[in-house]
Amino acid sequence: MGHPNPVAGGARPKAEPRERAGAIVVDRNRATTKRLARILVSAGYTVKTYEDVGTPLLPALQGEPGVSLWLVVGEAAAASNLLGLCSAHLSLRDPKRRCYAVLYGAADELDVAMLCEQPGVVAALGLRQGGRLELESELLGIACHLRGQPLLPLQAYLLWGAQAFSTSITNIGGRDAAEARIVKLCTEHLNISRRIADNIGEVVHELITNAMYDAPVDAEGHPRYAHDRTAPIELSAEDRVTFRYGTDGIRLCIETSDRFGRLRRADLTRSLRQAAAGQVNQGQGGAGIGLSLVYRTSQTLQVDVEPGTRTRVTSVMELDVARAAEGPRPGRSLIFPDLTAKSGRHDL
Repeated sequence: MGHPNPVAGGARPKAEPRERAGAIVVDRNRATTKRLARILVSAGYTVKTYEDVGTPLLPALQGEPGVSLWLVVGEAAAASNLLGLCSAHLSLRDPKRRCYAVLYGAADELDVAMLCEQPGVVAALGLRQGGRLELESELLGIACHLRGQPLLPLQAYLLWGAQAFSTSITNIGGRDAAEARIVKLCTEHLNISRRIADNIGEVVHELITNAMYDAPVDAEGHPRYAHDRTAPIELSAEDRVTFRYGTDGIRLCIETSDRFGRLRRADLTRSLRQAAAGQVNQGQGGAGIGLSLVYRTSQTLQVDVEPGTRTRVTSVMELDVARAAEGPRPGRSLIFPDLTAKSGRHDL
């Protein structure tokens, strides 16, 4: 795990050179508030902490007129308070001040699809095995991103020294070869069960298919290939999909990038809603339909969209899937700051 790489990816949204940043942390556990506060201080934020999840928070923002960026972070029990704060801040319609929220909790504590729909929410972070809070690097990456740094690159999710590999894909043959390569890596080299390896292979297939068929548009903005996701196509060198992967033996990370930046927050929300209702049909195609499958297989799913320029989706998967017999069911993290940027700002 590591800090954001200042030269990887694109830096969005850009912060003003002398922008003051403030943060609020709400958690009933004092030790947790202190630890998360230290992380945010390291990213340049002035931090206020609260242990009462019902504490009115708007006065804290109004009492700091010189702060133009606020990041509010809290446990699931504080969700209504934090979401209400973001809504109240947006109602002020002040283009010079921004407010974003990060919620965290166990699997059964967060309605991730609902959070995706909320203006200003940039991430839903999952508590890990046994209820332990292990989201420090994810939170730090988000906090730095909101101040102008890129989101975490793929290798930041791996132990230092782990290798990552990259290739370009322009057709079905390249996609299928990439999927087969990852399944072989899992079964023959990482000693992963065939069932888990096949699940990971499905993630590879879905991410590359989305980037190949759903992302490309013509000069008028009309989708080129989304009407038939099984048709043989040959992408131009300019439209190629970049596929990256790496492992440290504990996690496996895969990532796809395209140059179109067309993935919308509504696509992600629709996919999560359909999955919750048991309505996902992998055969129907369409942007985002299979993202629920990717999310369910990932420990962390990071969606980095620069509208009209790039979509980068990073899936981080744990190779050891053993779970504790007791305690809350581990949660997954979904990071999607650029999908909410227009909802969180009035100057875009």
